[in-house]
Amino acid sequence: MKFKKLNITGFKSFSDRTTFLIEDGLTGIVGPNGCGKSNIVESLRWCMGENSAKSMRGSGMEDVIFSGTSNRSSKNISEVSLLLDNKDKECPAQFKEFEEISVKRKIEKEKGSKYFINDKEVRARDVQTLFADLSTGAHSPSLISQGKIGQLVTAKPIERKSILEEAAGISGIHARRQEAETRLNAAENNLKRADELKKQQQKQLDSLKKQAEEATKYKEISSEIKKAEAAVYFLKITEIEKEKKQVVEKLSELEDEISAIKIDLNHNNTLLEEENKKLAPLRDKKMESAASLQKLNLDMSNLVEEEARVKSLQIKIEKSIKTVESDLEREKSISLDADLNEKRISKEKEELLKTENELIEVEMRSSNELKDSKAKLSNLQSKLDAILDQIEKDIDENKKLSKEDFRELKKLVKSITSSQEDYAEKFGKDKSIQSDSIKRKERIKNIDVELKNWRNLSSNSEKMISELSNRKNKLHAELSENQKNPERIATSKGQNLQNLENTKKRNEEIESELIKSEQKYNAINQNLKEVQLKLSELKENKARNEATVEGVEKRKKDLMLTIRSELNIENEESILSQSDLNQLPPEEYPKIEIQLKKVENMKKQRDSLGSVNLRADEETQKYETEIKKMEDDRADLYSAIVKLKVSIDELNQKGRERLLDAFTKVNRKFNEVYTKLFNGGNAKIELVDSDDPLEAGLEMFVSPPGKRLQSITLLSGGEQALTALSLIFAVFLVNPSPICVLDEVDAPLDDANVTRFCGLLDELTKITKTRFIIITHHALTMSRMHRLYGVTMAEQGISQLVSVDLQKAEELVA
Repeated sequence: MKFKKLNITGFKSFSDRTTFLIEDGLTGIVGPNGCGKSNIVESLRWCMGENSAKSMRGSGMEDVIFSGTSNRSSKNISEVSLLLDNKDKECPAQFKEFEEISVKRKIEKEKGSKYFINDKEVRARDVQTLFADLSTGAHSPSLISQGKIGQLVTAKPIERKSILEEAAGISGIHARRQEAETRLNAAENNLKRADELKKQQQKQLDSLKKQAEEATKYKEISSEIKKAEAAVYFLKITEIEKEKKQVVEKLSELEDEISAIKIDLNHNNTLLEEENKKLAPLRDKKMESAASLQKLNLDMSNLVEEEARVKSLQIKIEKSIKTVESDLEREKSISLDADLNEKRISKEKEELLKTENELIEVEMRSSNELKDSKAKLSNLQSKLDAILDQIEKDIDENKKLSKEDFRELKKLVKSITSSQEDYAEKFGKDKSIQSDSIKRKERIKNIDVELKNWRNLSSNSEKMISELSNRKNKLHAELSENQKNPERIATSKGQNLQNLENTKKRNEEIESELIKSEQKYNAINQNLKEVQLKLSELKENKARNEATVEGVEKRKKDLMLTIRSELNIENEESILSQSDLNQLPPEEYPKIEIQLKKVENMKKQRDSLGSVNLRADEETQKYETEIKKMEDDRADLYSAIVKLKVSIDELNQKGRERLLDAFTKVNRKFNEVYTKLFNGGNAKIELVDSDDPLEAGLEMFVSPPGKRLQSITLLSGGEQALTALSLIFAVFLVNPSPICVLDEVDAPLDDANVTRFCGLLDELTKITKTRFIIITHHALTMSRMHRLYGVTMAEQGISQLVSVDLQKAEELVA
């Protein structure tokens, strides 16, 4: 049997699913303190059935579930599974058929743990027994937790003996023996309780036999009472049947009366239907006459309204004609004004155009005169400028101004002044002529617009005059047509008045005939109601009697239910045969009161017996059956106890033989391993505290090199660790465990001892098939591993595995 791999999910710091491969040779687990290395070992022990929360370093078993970090939420489930290779078929018999065995343990908050073997739920004991048969388990000495190596040395002899049991391969036998002893104790206790219970049951049986005699007498009296009560019920049913017969006879009489009344009712219904058939046509005629009368009144009302409407229309048309004539006169006046204004403006335009043509020559002459005056003024100004320039020059040359020059200058100034006045006059005249010309041209343009407007007005007036003339003609035609309506309306009113008189007369005749028919109909209907009332009273009487019959039948039915319940008699015919009146003729039947008195006396006689256990016979039989079953069960228990004792003796005998054989082998190997680890010295083990090897403890006696035999508690920490390892490795050499876990067992050892420890591990891997898992901080130990797993916390609070195969790494380097 080989351990293949360990799957961890949600266990302590391993939040994510982590797979740890368990391979041949030495597998090392390294990492800083607090990274979760020991959690791998604890998950292995937990999956093997560890039930102590304290051993898991927790206050409760739910503490193994991942509790969350600052970045991750907690989980509700933790799961660890262990895969075992069973190709060599070394497992217990019930698992021989499987090549692989999967052991899984799952815990859920507030629901506890569950165990599974190959996905089938099992008990914790089944898992623990499976690993015990494989010489391992949660409490196996081959699984040494951190700081526990020295405990093997300091443990009590009886506690230390478990390592010898594992070497002998009787851990499973020991577990089965304990279970068998537990079952044996339970069986012996059950046997004692069965004997005590049988004594109690026997006492109860003796008491029940006395009660059965009293119950027999009680039942005899009860049987007589039942017969007397049956007689009472028979008499009551007879009386009920008599009452029912009377009511049924009365019902028959009522039915005869109802039949006669129904005949009378049918006759009246026939008469009523005949009268109703006569009334229907008369009512139809009345409705038709009323409808005609209403129609005539409506027609008259319409004619009156039409007459008023015709008069109103006449007035309206006349007003419209007057309005149109007024509009027509106005439009003619507008048209006339437009023509006159058009002629006047046209004449004004002609005059303005004529004036404009006449004044063109004047404008040209004025313009020429203005130009000549301006040229003359310019010449004089130039002469003045020349003279002034000459005077300025003479002054500069200090020449004196001559009188001739002065007179010429004065003359020239007068000429310029005169010329300026002439220019101003001609300039004003020219501007006035131009202004008058502009005004005439503006007026001509305005006259063109006014002409256009007056012409449009004239045209619109002509159109409106035409339209108004047409409308006037139409209104005269409507007026002529409307003047014919009064004569037509008067004729229609006369005809309607005549028809109205005739219809009223016919309506009165129909009304008179209808009243006579309705009176006859009401008389028949009244008679019919009286007949129906009488029939209703008869039916009510019949219903009351039928209800009485139902009540009587219900009383009888309730009585029969009581009889079935109290006397267990199903059929009415069986009541008399089961009563005490069975042998009497009907004429000698007693009255009900007398029979009731008889029943009462019999009940008093029965009550005088006191409290009686009516089920005493049944209970007696039941107790006898139970006592017989208890005797059989006792025999089975005794047989089981004998078998259990034989099995325990066989297990003890087999265990002693294996234990003594293992003791001899382990003692020899212990000394050999100890000598090798210590380079000398000697060591041995002895069974103490009992002559029975199964009850004895295991004591170790060692002498390190150069020291006398001394108490192992006086050894140093390193010596204690090597001594404990010597014993564990001695066991592996005798009966190798499939797995060995050593958690920091090399911590107290120096380098030399670590080297010897690692050398011994190498030898063990060659001699045995044990797969070693070593958790260490020691560099020498790490260097001797075949593969290493590093446990890191890249994310705070979350453990992760990183693996390195050192053998493959060496091959690659080589």
